[in-house]
Amino acid sequence: MACALLLQAVLLTVPCDGEPMRFGAPIEVGALDDGLSLRGKGALQWRPLPVAPTEDGRQWVELAIVAPRGSVRVVRGGAGPDDDGGGAAFVREQVERDVAGGHERTTTWRWCDGTVDVRRRCVFAERSVQGHEVFVAGEALTTDSAGLVARARCWRAEPRRAIDCGLLPERGGGGAATRDVRRHLVDVVAALRELPGVRGAGDFARGDGTVTNLEFDTTFALLRHAVSAQDPRAFAMAQRCARHLVDRDLDGASGLPFVHGVGHRSSTPQPGHVWLRGLLWVGLLTADDELVEAARGIGRALAARPPDGQGQDERLRDFAWPLAELEFLIRFTPEPVLVAAADRIARVVLARFDPAARTFRFGEGEVGDGLYFERAWLTAGLLVPALRAHLARRPDVDAAEKLRVVEEALLERIGSGGAGLPTHWRVANGRAVAEHRERGTVRAAFLLDGAPAADLRRLLRRRSVRRALADCPQLEDPDLPTSFTLLARCDWVWR
Repeated sequence: MACALLLQAVLLTVPCDGEPMRFGAPIEVGALDDGLSLRGKGALQWRPLPVAPTEDGRQWVELAIVAPRGSVRVVRGGAGPDDDGGGAAFVREQVERDVAGGHERTTTWRWCDGTVDVRRRCVFAERSVQGHEVFVAGEALTTDSAGLVARARCWRAEPRRAIDCGLLPERGGGGAATRDVRRHLVDVVAALRELPGVRGAGDFARGDGTVTNLEFDTTFALLRHAVSAQDPRAFAMAQRCARHLVDRDLDGASGLPFVHGVGHRSSTPQPGHVWLRGLLWVGLLTADDELVEAARGIGRALAARPPDGQGQDERLRDFAWPLAELEFLIRFTPEPVLVAAADRIARVVLARFDPAARTFRFGEGEVGDGLYFERAWLTAGLLVPALRAHLARRPDVDAAEKLRVVEEALLERIGSGGAGLPTHWRVANGRAVAEHRERGTVRAAFLLDGAPAADLRRLLRRRSVRRALADCPQLEDPDLPTSFTLLARCDWVWR
């Protein structure tokens, strides 16, 4: 009897609206050994996604469910994985063929209730005109049938799941201040407008026409908002952003995305302009192997191109962004080449520690006469979280002490009072001078992402801090997509 109850343990409860669902979810590895089934009417099939088990012993799997309205429970015990796409819920077919100007792959899901989903993806080998739009060699065009984008809609039904899997941080410490920010983001997302046409879908432009190329990871920001606010439009936008990155923005030579510029593919890729976590999250939530593999490919390309630069060209962001993204990817695919690259970058960063200035010094901040220009918003919002992620994977007492000293120095300045928040200052003989404070800017908001939860709670109680965050970003911001992205990717916003 006890064995039977164990095999029937409920692993996941899924709300159903009568339409087919296909999504990714983390399931306890031990439970998968006994197979999976549904408690209740309906059909289920599943397979593991191409990522490693998480630290807490769960494996991301694709779940495909056809069930009547109500809710069903995914339980332990039942059918094994369906790796060939011929299970109880759907039959998957894939056809490849050469077409004029490129190569096309068509994937069809034939569901047991008669529903049919189709995805066509054409990779262009030469310049091609599609419906009055020009695609260049190396780009791709993906076309999905109407229902396909909504198959993973259950992720919008219960934000708690996003916390459990790590897409959102644990709530707490934010209070009214973060609730106000999240309410404002609803208006911001409603104001976002994608670029026109099929080629522009999933990307955005600044007021001067510069194509953002999803700078700072708009995919990730939209996805966090979508699951927190249960916003179907934002969820669909995040999927288009992920697809746009893979189809439009990847450089075949370097394997990295092109940088923002006058067009999608006009500027040289740079290690400090690479973001893959939004892409990977969309791949996991929608059970899209192609997006997961694309994120892994970007990570490998990033590992093969270590950050460089000398003098004023040595920039914090060129070290911190790659470290942050690699550490995230390693959680799901701990390949030796990725681990080695992250460890190498961390060693370089830690070697930049200056105990007198209580920061990590980079060439871009050296302004002469011993003065250092501290870009605190980047040190606190980017470098500190990246190093925390590294030390969580590879603990080191000496490195942890260096990080503690830097965190303490940052918190002293942030908590020193005054109008706005200190985003920049100069360090002379170990003292902060010429402090620059900002109010209502995303740089001020990003500064807070390095604050530990306990300190964040204290800071957000201050009226001066809340005023500095009010109505940020402004809806009239000429670069609203990028400003939204930089804010909405912050952990503190979702606490």
